[in-house]
Amino acid sequence: MKIYFKTVGCRVNQVETESLREKFAALGHSAAASPEEADLVVVNTCSVTAKADRDCVAFLRKTAAANPRASIAVTGCLATLEPQKILAAAPGAAVFANKDKENIPAQLCGTPADADFFSVGKFHGKARAFVKVQDGCNLKCAYCLVNIARPELKSKPLAAAAAEIEKLIAAGFAEIVLCGTRLGIYRCGETGAPLAQLMERLFSLPGEFRLRFSSIESGELTPELLKVLRAAGPKFCDYFHLPLQAGADPVLRAMGRPYDTAAYRAKVEELRSLFPGVGVYADIIAGYPTETEADFAAALAYVRALGLSGLHVFSFSARPGTRAAALKPLPPGVVAARSSALRSLDGELRAAYAASMLGRELLALTLKNKDGRALALASNFLNLELPAPVPPGRLLRCRVTAARSGACLAEAA
Repeated sequence: MKIYFKTVGCRVNQVETESLREKFAALGHSAAASPEEADLVVVNTCSVTAKADRDCVAFLRKTAAANPRASIAVTGCLATLEPQKILAAAPGAAVFANKDKENIPAQLCGTPADADFFSVGKFHGKARAFVKVQDGCNLKCAYCLVNIARPELKSKPLAAAAAEIEKLIAAGFAEIVLCGTRLGIYRCGETGAPLAQLMERLFSLPGEFRLRFSSIESGELTPELLKVLRAAGPKFCDYFHLPLQAGADPVLRAMGRPYDTAAYRAKVEELRSLFPGVGVYADIIAGYPTETEADFAAALAYVRALGLSGLHVFSFSARPGTRAAALKPLPPGVVAARSSALRSLDGELRAAYAASMLGRELLALTLKNKDGRALALASNFLNLELPAPVPPGRLLRCRVTAARSGACLAEAA
C-alpha cells in the first residue's frame, strides 16, 4: 500500500506524523509522492485557528475529489474537536481523535497496538531530528482550544526518551529538537521527574550532539532547569522560543495568559545574563479583539525596547468555541495593518540581531546545499550561508562575516 502523509500545524504534529510514517513502513507499506497516487491518505490536522480549520477542510475536499479510490484517515486536533467537519468534506474518511492517533497503523492494518509515545528512529528528509517528550495543556487561553483537543497531560518516560535520543545520535543526527504541547511541564511518566532532570540525563549521553527546545513558556524556565542548561555548554542550543502573544498587559489579561509584560521582560533579561548572545524569539498575535490603538502602540514600543531576536506574527483568527470568538472582532483592515507593522518590526529585530553577531564564532549545523553553497543553522537560530558545499548534518564552528536579511554569510572558523 502506498501512503501519502499530510501534516498541518505544530512541531508535535510533525513528530507524530513521522512516527506514523515509520510504523506503516515497518508493516511493509511505502510512501506516496502525492495524494493522487496514494492508496491511503493520512491527514494530521490542526485547529488552533479558524484558518487552520479551513486549510484542513480544503485539503480534504480536494483530495477526496482528486483520488476517490484512496482511503482517507484523518486525525489531529480538528478531527478531535469537530469530526463532523471532516466527514462533510470527505464523507468516507475514517476519523481518529488525538487519543487514538498512535494506533492508526494497527487499527487500519489489523496488527497489535504499538503505543510508544510516538518514538522516531530517523526523521524523513531532515538534517535535524524532532522528539516528542510531552503532550497536553491545561492553560485556558481565551483564543485557543488546545486544552480541549489535548486535555491529558502526559510525558515520555525519562529512560525511553534517553534511549530514543541515543539511537538518533547513533544514526548520525547531531541536533535533536525536543517538542511538547507544553514542554515546560514535562514530568517523567514513571517517576514524576521534571524537565531539568530529563535534560541532565540527556546531556550525559555520549557523542557529539546538541539539544534544542522547540517552544517553552517563559514562566516554566525554572532556576533548576536553567542551571542544568547553562552547565551543558555547547550541548544545549542558546535559543529560546518564548510565546508572548501580546505586548500590553490589558490584552494579556483578556487572553488569559499566565504572565504580564514585567515578568516576561525579567525572564528575557535573565536568559541574556546566563547565555550571552542568546537568541530569543516570540509568537505574537496581531489584532486581538480587545486590543486598542493604545495597547498596540504600547506593544510595539515594548517589543522594540525588549530587543527580541525575531517574531512569529499571527493575524488573529477567531476559533469557534473559544471565549475570544464571542468578542466583537476588529475591522479586517486594522488587523492587517497591525500584522504588517509587526512583521516590519520583525525584520528590524532580525537585522539588528544578525548585525550583533558580526565577527562572532558560532556552532552551526549544516542543513542542505544550494547553488554551490551550504546553508546552516547556528545554535542561536541564526541562518548562515557558507561559501562551499558541506554534507548536511555536520556541526561546524563558523565565523559570521556579513549580516544579511535572509542568511548571514559565514566561513569556517
